[in-house]
This record gives sequence, C-alpha cells and structure tokens, in this order.
Amino acid sequence: MSNSLLLKITSENGTIRIVSKNNGEVSVKVILLKLIMGSCWWTNTPVVETIFKAIEETIKNTMKDVYDYNDLTIDYDYRANDQLEEASKIEMFINSVTVDEAEIEVTGRYISFEGPDNRSFMQKRTGFRRKVHENVFKHL
Repeated sequence: MSNSLLLKITSENGTIRIVSKNNGEVSVKVILLKLIMGSCWWTNTPVVETIFKAIEETIKNTMKDVYDYNDLTIDYDYRANDQLEEASKIEMFINSVTVDEAEIEVTGRYISFEGPDNRSFMQKRTGFRRKVHENVFKHL
C-alpha cells in the first residue's frame, strides 16, 4: 500500500513545490518563500527555522491528502556556511520520509538556499568556525 507513495520536491526562484502521489491521487502545495520572509521580518521571527517548519508541515499536509497515516517521520540534514542568522548559503538534504514505518520514495531531496553574502571580511574569513551541520529527525 505505501510502496506506491511518492514525494516530489522541486524548487524555482522564490517557490518550493511539494507533490505527494498515491496511486491516482495527487496533492500539490506551493511554499512562497518571499511571503514567509516578509512575515518573518514583520514579526521578527527566525527565517530559516520558519522555512524548515513550513517545509515539514507542507510534507505532512500533502501526504495526509493522499494517504491516511498514523505516523510520519522525516529525517533531514542541513548545512550553513555560518550561523543560521548570518549564513548566505544553506543546504537541506532529506535523508528519509517514512509513513507508518515504511519508507517512501522521495525525489528532489536536495534544496539549496543562497543569498547575497553581506558578512564583513573578517566574518567571511572566520566563518568556518561557525559553520552549522545539523541532523533533524521529527515525528509529525
């Protein structure tokens, strides 16, 4: 039953599209990054963590649209070239998504966020000390 589940993630300028498919049922949801960034600026909340939460929730919602599951887990890594607030490049790699203890096929596992590097010369030179590499494992 869960062998036919498929999760596809694509990104273009300013959007992330998450598609879940189970046999003939399809759910498509789009994340508008500029809208999230504007909201974070307005409410003074951390942008990167908010985007990660939006991706997690969108995966959860699209999967729920096509398959009624009891337990969904997501495992991903992210890397940044500095602390998250100062980073100009952040990479997210989805290791696995499991539904009811069955791993589903994921295409588009790698998402890269890049922006202008506004760090000073010294921050760029010493950024290797503050690089972030974290693993996140969540039950949703």
